[in-house]
Amino acid sequence: MGIILLTARDAVDDRVTGLDAGADDYLTKPFEFAELAARLRAIRRRDAAGTSRLDVGGLQIDSHRHEISAGGRELRLSRTEFDLLRLLAVNLGRVMPRAEILEALWGSASYIDPNIVDQYVSYVRRKLDAVAAPVRIATARGVGYELIPAEQ
Repeated sequence: MGIILLTARDAVDDRVTGLDAGADDYLTKPFEFAELAARLRAIRRRDAAGTSRLDVGGLQIDSHRHEISAGGRELRLSRTEFDLLRLLAVNLGRVMPRAEILEALWGSASYIDPNIVDQYVSYVRRKLDAVAAPVRIATARGVGYELIPAEQ
């Protein structure tokens, strides 16, 4: 089930707090119902895309159970962190542009600071390092990010 926060609080800190708390999207009032409907469709597309289980070089991702593990150790990720890592895993071997990540995870690249992608990549990198995951997130300067085997 996707979660969209509908609120009058529009400060960047409020949006970051809401998304870190597990919301899939954040929409401030007043809003247009057409935009809300588009965001709901984006969440539905994300949830329906791909298979429920992925194995990427020893990193296991189970979308139905919302679990990721590496070497028998479970990674504890927020919903957005999970979605980011899964998106990169589904697109293995492909550099994902920041704008495409924004669109896939937040539904729109126009209303949110693009630096949020960098912030979430940083969160996921730290968590991957903490469990010595067999993959890492590489930066393609000026473009975006790619999931690659840790030894590369």
